[in-house]
Amino acid sequence: MKKTFTLLFLMTLSFSYLFAQVEGTWRMAPTAEALAVGPSLGDFSWWSNTADDVTVRACYFDDEFVFNADGTFQNVLGDETWLEAWQGIAEDGCGAPVAPHDGSNAATWTYDAAGATLTLEGVGAYLGLPKVVNGAEIANPADAPASITYPVSFDGDKMIVDISFGAGIWHYELEKVGSTSVEDLEAETFSFFPNPATDEIQVISSGELSQLVVRDLTGKTLMVRNNPAQTETINVSDFASGLYLIESRTGAKTSVQKMIVR
Repeated sequence: MKKTFTLLFLMTLSFSYLFAQVEGTWRMAPTAEALAVGPSLGDFSWWSNTADDVTVRACYFDDEFVFNADGTFQNVLGDETWLEAWQGIAEDGCGAPVAPHDGSNAATWTYDAAGATLTLEGVGAYLGLPKVVNGAEIANPADAPASITYPVSFDGDKMIVDISFGAGIWHYELEKVGSTSVEDLEAETFSFFPNPATDEIQVISSGELSQLVVRDLTGKTLMVRNNPAQTETINVSDFASGLYLIESRTGAKTSVQKMIVR
């Protein structure tokens, strides 16, 4: 029984780390072949960006894909992004973002650690290129779907996306803005009591925290407390009995502890 519980706890910590790895702001990696397309996985023979494209398409490579801790998602494109003819312009180039792919609609994100997929919910929300959706490339902004699911993997501080559009595979490589190495992922130390808990807990930190997050075992965010006090009270009376994870954050640094509710 103890061995099973230990394994479960280690698995939940792993899932929690992956959720923390997704959260934050991402941009396309400013390197050759960060954006590529081909007939099959790993084959970029149809087209890929060059190192010079990073400068030529600077309005695209500074676009931000923001995964917030509360489960909301944002496309932050600034005044200009890279536009193509299907968006109603005469010639491909930099220009003002075109709705609904302009970040104007509310959107959310969910990560399936077991299936290694990221799903964006919200018309116009996208990763990489707005035209690429599951099984197709749309030819009109009005055809933007309400949901897109992206197969993802992680390589250090990079997020790798390979999405099928039916005729082939689009490949994206994204880098986390202000990312840190795994060894640096430790926030200010914190403790909490009682544990197990029934009604509420007191979280005490050794320094200033930027955020406290409580998740269930599926990785679902149940509570986010921004800029908490060094002694913070959290009500858990509505939580079902079971095991939960508490994350404390200091900037990009994260620390995780388990909490039992009875």
